[in-house]
Amino acid sequence: MPDHPVTVVCCAEIYDPGWRWLEAPLADTGVKFEFASCVPKNALERKARRFNVGRLRGSLDAVRLARRTGAKAIVAHGPTLAAWCGLFARAAGLKIPIVAHTFNFTELPNPAKRPVFAWALSDVEKFVVFSTVEKQLYSKAFHVPIDRFDVVHWGVRPPEVETPETPFVQGDYVCAIGGNARDYRTLLAAAERLPHVPFVLVVRPESLEGLRVPPNVTVHVNLPFPRTMNVLLHSRFMVLPLTSAQVPCGHVTLVAAMHLGRTFVITDSAGVQDYVKDGENSLTVPPGSPEGLAQATERLWNDRELCRKLGENGRKFAAAECTEERIAAHFRGWLETHGLWARPSVA
Repeated sequence: MPDHPVTVVCCAEIYDPGWRWLEAPLADTGVKFEFASCVPKNALERKARRFNVGRLRGSLDAVRLARRTGAKAIVAHGPTLAAWCGLFARAAGLKIPIVAHTFNFTELPNPAKRPVFAWALSDVEKFVVFSTVEKQLYSKAFHVPIDRFDVVHWGVRPPEVETPETPFVQGDYVCAIGGNARDYRTLLAAAERLPHVPFVLVVRPESLEGLRVPPNVTVHVNLPFPRTMNVLLHSRFMVLPLTSAQVPCGHVTLVAAMHLGRTFVITDSAGVQDYVKDGENSLTVPPGSPEGLAQATERLWNDRELCRKLGENGRKFAAAECTEERIAAHFRGWLETHGLWARPSVA
């Protein structure tokens, strides 16, 4: 056990200046956290379109900070930051464990780019992913030994809800939120089959490009996160249509719904099977099936007791498995295996 505080450098693209990752839940380890932000700092970084200069600068800052502080590890949040940190550490001759946390691709890099990523990630010691399918997918895509991957559930505290006692949208409705790997074409086709069911969508500007929106669908674009959570909280339930049966996306949204006690209809994808249990905390439907999505939506719309039961089961699952404390416990274990923290002895 080190006789001095262990320093860990975190590198992330987080706009909240008060963000301190898991500093509070890891207070018992005595770790001192230093942060390197990749948020654009100046006009040059903000205006760059073809290349993310902020990521480049932030990753370099992380490696420099690690050298200057004598850090024992770098935690890079996201695959691109992990790759840059690995490259800069190698170029600087800095031998330091790099943990690629929240390692997730909405879409894998094209085959021409994958060898570049594989080379950049080759020195990363640990990859933390949020589904079993990702462990297998990324190990194969980037030629990384599978034992370097750890699967943990997406863990967060219950989401902040804007004015939770006052609905942003009045009345009964079904909601759909988010943008990564969403199949809104299928959702809108299902909504057309259910003209008596109001839908409220919170999406990105590009999410519905080229699609016709039926009259029973209301669209909001780029709402603040707490307001989006208000839409989710006051909905009867959520619909989460994914683009395929393999896509590893939707974890943030479905865990938020679980924490708020809202069930959902979701595409049956291997990427969410660590969370989703058909008939237990949600209803699953085949990918790309407006008929299946409409039938499941109709079923929940007409059965409030089933909605309540599935939502409560989801809340219990999230409270047990999808918490910051569970993420902290995993990182605490990683520190322990590296001799950077000793578990207190039990008298």
